[in-house]
Amino acid sequence: MHGSNAIRCAFVACCLFASGTASADEWAPKRPLRLIVPFPTGGTADLLGRLIAPALGGALGQQIVVDNRAGAGGVIAMEAVAHAQPDGYTLGLPSLTAHAGNATLNAKLPYDSVNDFLPLTFAGQSPLVLVVNPSNPAQSVQDLISRAQAQSRSINFGSSGIGIANHIAGELMKLNAARDKVTMVHVPYKGGGQAMIDIMGGQIDMMFNPVSSVLAFVQGGKLRALAIADRKRSALLPGVATMAESGFPDFYMIESWGLVAPARTPPDAALRLRTEVVKILRRPDLVERVGVQGLELVPSTPEQLRDIMVSEIKKYRDVIQRAGIKSQ
Repeated sequence: MHGSNAIRCAFVACCLFASGTASADEWAPKRPLRLIVPFPTGGTADLLGRLIAPALGGALGQQIVVDNRAGAGGVIAMEAVAHAQPDGYTLGLPSLTAHAGNATLNAKLPYDSVNDFLPLTFAGQSPLVLVVNPSNPAQSVQDLISRAQAQSRSINFGSSGIGIANHIAGELMKLNAARDKVTMVHVPYKGGGQAMIDIMGGQIDMMFNPVSSVLAFVQGGKLRALAIADRKRSALLPGVATMAESGFPDFYMIESWGLVAPARTPPDAALRLRTEVVKILRRPDLVERVGVQGLELVPSTPEQLRDIMVSEIKKYRDVIQRAGIKSQ
């Protein structure tokens, strides 16, 4: 939901910052590190984590263990990060959208969503795509809504869980669809995997998911993409209209991830970790490898990541309150 132009500017601004300094090499870990990923294996967050971990391990001369802590929309993982020893040996890779949603949905979070984390760098982003089963006769978003209107039926939309980006996107569409007297019903899952299986099986009508999660299924004919929630069309799916082109102005939803450490992590450790990760995120071979899968690697300064975390919380709070979303 944040402006990708600002992030892309951050990428450029980061080049000087990412070149490293002599002091960045002073801290060296003496044992393996842990990278906590808030989602199960197989998703985009896991892909990103397993891209960063071996490269960072090689740069530091220590193994980076990827620790998948799924559950509670990312709260379990982020609690583990917030309460870990602030010694440079624990990192977290939050979904910035889920992290933002939790800040409003969970009144008793076991951490402060901003102050308990030391931002290191923005890591990557992937715009959301609205997909349906290929047997669905709808060929566009307006077609989907018109058919539901004509049949006086609700549209069921799946998500990876309450407050996750694809849930918020569905709720945003629901607010807009209400203008056409069409109701939409949220069907939450415990992770995106089962939801994807059910949409391919025809049990639910539609779902928003990152390009990086649905691209292979769309290309393989197992899903049909109706629209992309980005400001422009994707080069990977050039025939797919934007949500704005589909009649939903300012409908912009990006799933994104950042790299954080526990608050009070020593500055020398944070500098070394940040410097090495930004180098990794700028590697042309890695940029190309995940780019063809719909994932854009975008480093930033710590200050820019903090600003994004704060702004995402504000934007998600607005949609959550307007839609009347409650945690379950």
